[in-house]
Amino acid sequence: MKNLASFISLMLIITSFSSCKSVNYMKEENLSKVKNIPFQEKDYPNTDKEFFTIQNVRGSNMNINRNRALMAAKTVLANQIQFGIGSIAEQELSFEDSNQREAFEQKSRAVSNLSIAKVTLIDSQILKEKEGANYDYWVVYKVLLDDVVKAINESDLGIITNPAQLLTASSTQND
Repeated sequence: MKNLASFISLMLIITSFSSCKSVNYMKEENLSKVKNIPFQEKDYPNTDKEFFTIQNVRGSNMNINRNRALMAAKTVLANQIQFGIGSIAEQELSFEDSNQREAFEQKSRAVSNLSIAKVTLIDSQILKEKEGANYDYWVVYKVLLDDVVKAINESDLGIITNPAQLLTASSTQND
């Protein structure tokens, strides 16, 4: 009985110390829930005119935050475009071997990277911590599909597309 009481006491002490530590950690990190994020995906849906992306970066240097957000936006948009190109190619082209497929994928990657050169900033919002030096940088970027389709159609990929077809092909990525 004495051992059981000692064991229970020891467990209570360990539990109380570990829970206090997690509470202190939360206070030290100044964590809080964001109730309303500045931009919603439903406000910026992809259309047959443009693709959108919403990015969020957190850090103390706003120049670095802006560059990180832009690079993340370009990566997301390029991947979405490349997926659309790949989906269209699967329907329209037949590859004889893996070398042809690999060459096509390299060309499509180059075209998708080229097509995001004209990424445009739509909106941004900077939120600062109450205490601390960090900023939350929220940003919305877009790319016009006419520019993307022009880059695809002028390339030597072997496919011809239009904005509606690219939208449909790239939207299967999110399904």
